[in-house]
Amino acid sequence: MSVARKLQWILAAGLVVGLGVGCASAPVQEVKSLRPSWMPPKMTCPPDTVEQMKRMGLKVGDRIDVVVDETQNRPGSAHYKSRFVMSLPKVEEGELKNMSIAGYLYVANHRVYGRYDRAYVRYYEEGKLRDFYEVPFCGVLLDPRWDKDGEGIISYPGKERGTAVVQDSKGVILVVEQFP
Repeated sequence: MSVARKLQWILAAGLVVGLGVGCASAPVQEVKSLRPSWMPPKMTCPPDTVEQMKRMGLKVGDRIDVVVDETQNRPGSAHYKSRFVMSLPKVEEGELKNMSIAGYLYVANHRVYGRYDRAYVRYYEEGKLRDFYEVPFCGVLLDPRWDKDGEGIISYPGKERGTAVVQDSKGVILVVEQFP
């Protein structure tokens, strides 16, 4: 073997050793945006939601006036805590008349947030409930008085920890294609 050939082998071996040992670097750190603890958890809309909502006559950006919690459908202030809730659209006719929109309320600091991921449509025959079915839905709760200020309903702390009091039981559900 010639000297030039031996020199090539030595350089190649040194390069392999150098790449394997000498190039170790600190792992790349992931940059994560920290979500404030008071924000609702990350959620994704169910698959095919936009198509299903179109069939119900809804499109992204529509606003639906609702009673936020069907169990508190009365005049006066409403008391909420973080939990599953059924909201009732305030309409007299149309597809939304026989629908309840379901999701979760999250009480946080000065707001009550709502994330709605399904709707229940009821079918009546001769005035009697015959059947109902569940369809995917994607919506967020807005305050009917201050919806330009951000999402959620402006609230005040309740007497019990983790509860909130709002001015009345009304809200607005904004139809979206993904949760913020």
